[in-house]
Amino acid sequence: MTHPATAWYVVHTKPRQEATALEHLRRQDFEAYLPLFKVFKKSRRAGQPALAVHEPMFPRYLFLRPTRPEQSLATVRSTIGVSRLVMFGLQPATLADEAVQAIRQAEAQRENAELADIAPFRPGMAVEIQASPLAGIQALVQAVSKDRVTLLLHMLGRPQTVQVDIGQVQPL
Repeated sequence: MTHPATAWYVVHTKPRQEATALEHLRRQDFEAYLPLFKVFKKSRRAGQPALAVHEPMFPRYLFLRPTRPEQSLATVRSTIGVSRLVMFGLQPATLADEAVQAIRQAEAQRENAELADIAPFRPGMAVEIQASPLAGIQALVQAVSKDRVTLLLHMLGRPQTVQVDIGQVQPL
């Protein structure tokens, strides 16, 4: 079976095995691409700063294309980490190269974003303070920086501003 040079095929992976499937498809000489998205994650430990981590943009999916016209897609289904090649009837699902390039651009834009830009907090948002002496108090976000959030809260009958670690607040 010959393949269009610019066609990308969609691969469905086993749960949380996108990176494993990517590695093994590349070992078989496929051009494989796993779009990753930089996301905000609060630290599991109280008092630790928030982190930016990379997660699959499309969990359990990645894209591949053969590097040679005669390369068979039959080996994909038995690749470690792969569940199946996505099919529409008897035809493998394909994605235009332009669509993959647009995904790559979105990935690059997100990668270059500051943590404050991808944090789930925005000025004016209602939050609740967690894991601090002020735990349980509701406040409004005034500003967000790399690892701190400035909050407006009402204490002692008047508005007060406080700064807390970004991991110590939770959206309402």
